[in-house]
Amino acid sequence: MNSLSASTKLLFIGDSITDVGRTDKRPEDPEGLGLGYPRVIRDYLLAANPATAPIVINRGISGHKITDLAARWQQDVLDLAPDILSVKIGINDVWHGLSFGGGNGVPVEKFTPVYDDLLRQVREALPACRIVLCEPTVIWAPAPAEGNEMLLPYIAAIHQLAAKYSVHCVVPLHEAFENARRLRPDITWTGDGVHPTSAGHALIAQTWLRSSRFAI
Repeated sequence: MNSLSASTKLLFIGDSITDVGRTDKRPEDPEGLGLGYPRVIRDYLLAANPATAPIVINRGISGHKITDLAARWQQDVLDLAPDILSVKIGINDVWHGLSFGGGNGVPVEKFTPVYDDLLRQVREALPACRIVLCEPTVIWAPAPAEGNEMLLPYIAAIHQLAAKYSVHCVVPLHEAFENARRLRPDITWTGDGVHPTSAGHALIAQTWLRSSRFAI
């Protein structure tokens, strides 16, 4: 198990799957964690060992792509100086390039160097930061059927960047969702083919915790 303490700063950044209502400033969410997997992970770590549960920060913003992360990377990552950084991005880069998004996606040829530069900045500014990269989850029907296949080059790029920057781990979320649907097709893992249900968020949290080994 990797060491955590009450002063460890764990930062999640991503799109709507990380946001989950955080940016709505809901009165029932004064901590700004949203209602998705970052909160599930925080609550699990708190319950598992209150003495070492980290400070958890959520910087997910709905609709964001890798280029949006780049525009706010200094403020939302480097300035906050996390000890652990978890990045989950890529769904909108594909999904928004399909008919749904009016062709506003980010092709993998651009996605990869932008992501590379963000990781380089972290390594240079925060060399001790432990980086967790999350695969994009899935794009299933009723979203355009070709979306899930189009995610695969992005997933491959994330694994290549993980090797280049010697990250702490890659969380195999795409594989986890595909396996879950194969084993239990009767469960609704996403509400619209993209956004996870509560069961989907629990699956993300469990896969993240097992992969990172911060509390296993």
